[in-house]
Amino acid sequence: MTYTPAQRSETLAKVEAEIFDRMIPWEEIDREKAMQNPQVLDLLREACLVESYFAVYTAKMMRLFWYDVEATSMYTIEAFEAYTHFYKLRRYLEVVGYQPITDREVQALREKDLDEEYTDEVRELVNFMGTEHFANHFFNDLVEMVEEPVLRKMLPRMAKEEVSHAAFATDLLAARLKADPTIREDILRHAADFLHVGKYAMPQVRNAREDPVSMIRGFDERIKELTGTSLTEYLRDNHEKK
Repeated sequence: MTYTPAQRSETLAKVEAEIFDRMIPWEEIDREKAMQNPQVLDLLREACLVESYFAVYTAKMMRLFWYDVEATSMYTIEAFEAYTHFYKLRRYLEVVGYQPITDREVQALREKDLDEEYTDEVRELVNFMGTEHFANHFFNDLVEMVEEPVLRKMLPRMAKEEVSHAAFATDLLAARLKADPTIREDILRHAADFLHVGKYAMPQVRNAREDPVSMIRGFDERIKELTGTSLTEYLRDNHEKK
């Protein structure tokens, strides 16, 4: 049985208010302007659900990297900032009045991946790096689509935090590559098979823009900086071998 509280914890609500009411002027949200762009609200809702899953995913990563103090510190920051994204997006949708996300919806999403165990450090770091890289582009691209002023101010900070998260993964991969150069091929292989962490639990994760060329190019550059070989070169060389 999945426990669902009858009402929210007063302590949690108080702490969240202390954190977020100073950051976001919820009362200034222009509901009418926000509702004029349901495409953006749909994308926000999807992003909110992805962020809600990270509570479970980062717990799995803490277990996988338990011995690495730096890695667990990074994933702790990731867990907290993913929670802030989840809270902000969820509350924004609630204030606007657009398909608010329920606890049961979050529970159902998390349950899909609950029994999965991830054991390949390189795979998870590559997927984490790519996911956060794409999330940065996602939030920055959304800014260009948004007219509602509170959301326009909220998104850039979220995008900036995703840059740090991607850098966390890059640093962890670089350290492992330095210690064991033989994992270079593993990095390239997993990059070629990249899977957005959101897709571990969701059927799809959409981009904000239809043309993701710059986003893909940036990921390609990250891989080349790490390994000395771009993903494009790797895929071409493997195709020629076949």
